[in-house]
Amino acid sequence: MKARSLTLISALALAAALVLSSCAVPTPTRTPSGSASPSPSVSATPVSSEHDLLSPGLAQQVVAQLVEATNGKPVVRVVIARTQVRLTYIDDGDRPRSMVWLGGVITPSDDGTDLVAATSFDPNSFNLSDVAQLFATAAQISGSHDKQELQINEYDHKRILMTVTTSPESSTIFFDRDGALVPRLNLSLENDLAAGLNDVYDTRLFVVEVGVTVDSTDPMTSANQAWADVVTTPGVIERRIRTATVPMFATQRRETPSTQQFDRTAINPEVISQLIRTAPLQLEQPDATVISVTVSQPLGADQPRITIEAAGSRLVTDLAGTKIDNP
Repeated sequence: MKARSLTLISALALAAALVLSSCAVPTPTRTPSGSASPSPSVSATPVSSEHDLLSPGLAQQVVAQLVEATNGKPVVRVVIARTQVRLTYIDDGDRPRSMVWLGGVITPSDDGTDLVAATSFDPNSFNLSDVAQLFATAAQISGSHDKQELQINEYDHKRILMTVTTSPESSTIFFDRDGALVPRLNLSLENDLAAGLNDVYDTRLFVVEVGVTVDSTDPMTSANQAWADVVTTPGVIERRIRTATVPMFATQRRETPSTQQFDRTAINPEVISQLIRTAPLQLEQPDATVISVTVSQPLGADQPRITIEAAGSRLVTDLAGTKIDNP
């Protein structure tokens, strides 16, 4: 199914996701725990099992029926609640159309949304075999299971993800195509830091600059992030950002690098993690809570350098974390 232009709000969805996901969770969570999970949202009125989309496999079947009903038209959005599925597709003339499954009946519906660009996808390639479990996992992390909805649409740069949201709004929880949780990362922990850096590197070997920011007072907010600048085309730099709470996304700017590109494998996450822990004392700023680390290679230098900043003080080291007295 090829990508088509749509006027659905995927760009706004990213901004909304960043705002929603800035809510902190009580403890860093990489994988769902089996204990004390809130139960999925329960309707005020009983729902028959044949119309309850939390029943194992039913959501998958319903989505397949809706896809078949589009007659091969590009699908750009799927929204699943406990008793209803809405599928939006692109009809002839690039017009968005929707169909709703409710109580076993499929009917056309006016989507009523503003329009932007979006990317089409195959809903049948997403694991919807156990929506109840996705809802339970999301509730455990966000702390809410009120009026949960699962959405499938474009997240960023043609990447399609599943998200679970609530009403009233809590945190947006992200899942991959196979139903695996996209973990939240505590970048003050070495393993999470390494995972965040791998996310922003993606498939790129050479980078212009790499950075990490950690706020020790609240490490699970979107202000905590890892990022990497890469050259996409001459004169254009793309910044790939992975925050503590949302998957990697990218922004672009027109700029010619003032430093030289270097092999990102030169960066040792263990060294970066250690510098984040020790920098406040090294900089004689023991009360500093926000630590920023950047790695770049100045023009003419034989290797990259690490710059650490805290409370207005600055330290430059080599790749092993050894202080450079005259950088």
